Amino acid sequence: MTVNRKPEISKDLSMIFDGLILGLCLWLSYQLRISGIVVFDGLQEIPPFSHSYWILAVVIAIGPLLLDFQGFYDNTLTQRYERDFLMLGKAGFWLFLILSAASVFGKLEIPSRSVMILFLLICPLFLIFRVLVTKKLLVHYLKEGKSSERSVVVGSHADIASFTAGLNPMDKVTLQIARQFDLEILDAETIKKSIRTLGPDRVIFVSPDSPLNKDLPFEFESEGLEIWMLAQNIKGMGGFATLQSIGKNRVIVFRSSSSDFWYQFTKRLLDIIVASVGILLFLPVGVFIAAAIKLTSPGPVIFRQVRSGKRGRRFTILKFRSMVVNAPELHAKLAEQNEMKGPTFKIKKDPRVTHVGEFIRRTSLDELPQLLNVLRGDMSIVGPRPLPDYETERIEKGTHRRRLSVHPGLTCLWQIRGRSSISSFEDWVQLDIEYIDNASLLLDLWIILQTIPSVLFSKGAH
Repeated sequence: MTVNRKPEISKDLSMIFDGLILGLCLWLSYQLRISGIVVFDGLQEIPPFSHSYWILAVVIAIGPLLLDFQGFYDNTLTQRYERDFLMLGKAGFWLFLILSAASVFGKLEIPSRSVMILFLLICPLFLIFRVLVTKKLLVHYLKEGKSSERSVVVGSHADIASFTAGLNPMDKVTLQIARQFDLEILDAETIKKSIRTLGPDRVIFVSPDSPLNKDLPFEFESEGLEIWMLAQNIKGMGGFATLQSIGKNRVIVFRSSSSDFWYQFTKRLLDIIVASVGILLFLPVGVFIAAAIKLTSPGPVIFRQVRSGKRGRRFTILKFRSMVVNAPELHAKLAEQNEMKGPTFKIKKDPRVTHVGEFIRRTSLDELPQLLNVLRGDMSIVGPRPLPDYETERIEKGTHRRRLSVHPGLTCLWQIRGRSSISSFEDWVQLDIEYIDNASLLLDLWIILQTIPSVLFSKGAH
């Protein structure tokens, strides 16, 4: 359980303070640059700090808002530091885009690249230090019993024990549980009188389906208390839980992957940019490959195959043809030679591969036409590799089918950690799930960068 409570120090105050920290970091970066301690751009002199006032105004005003969009100010006590760094990275990326756009379209001067590089390096350290100090102060404040917020727990003895056992030390400090009421010992009327006397801020019902609760949740809610209801019958659900309203109905939605709008938006923007640039850069190479295929092997240049995309929706994938024309008909005869454990088919020396096909498969050049699939939205640059429909139909395990919960991609962890050298579909899927569980823009960029040497040196490719 993660306690979703705002700390005693308000979020607005934290945002104002962080804005000042950002401004301080920019000024400090400028001072380090003009002192000559750190120089990245080779310039002898840079304009005075007054030329950076517009940058100062942007980072102070917009920086904290970008952090808030990433959830930086949520769950102050329970947020892990690696998550803090990830959110700082995302906010930094957007701040960099905003400053770049303002500089280009507003024709505003960025005095020195060194100042900006130092600023982006120093800021995360200062902000994490601020978070560290804030957490220590809040924990001390709560442990001293100075918090005005208190909780009480109502339920059966077994459910109360299970609930409290599932709390980490920070949750217990944050909740400030003043008392526990056992429904099997005390009746609802006695509990109601006791809670009214105690005056807590929230009541946590850990046995919400028990008839012994009677009307306690409704009565306390009508009195203005905060009511928490433990969802016992869905404890096994491991996705991201959100509460949504549909008409007059309230539903709990579980998602196995994050639905972060900004991540999805940026990922799609990155797909369009990378695919467009890739098509322009590799167009001459594509023409040469097409000519080589046409001259050395009868049949079409482009191979089309129906594959399973997001949620299993079918789409037609495009590849440079690397096999003989009747490769699908020969597939059944080669099934016994399959070297991959699971529903997928892989063999090292596939007799269906042509001479040109062997080269373009080893260098992944056969995948270039899939940049068009990316532009159309069927695929992404980064994501689990799409499987043919007949292989997807053989996947029975729900955890294996989870790889279909996101858009398939040109590259993923499988490509940079061995590709064809991985002989178990189970290991392949685990890499895909690892990506889905940790999906972020920074991870996507890291995979793209790691893919380049994997392709150049044909790492694990057959």
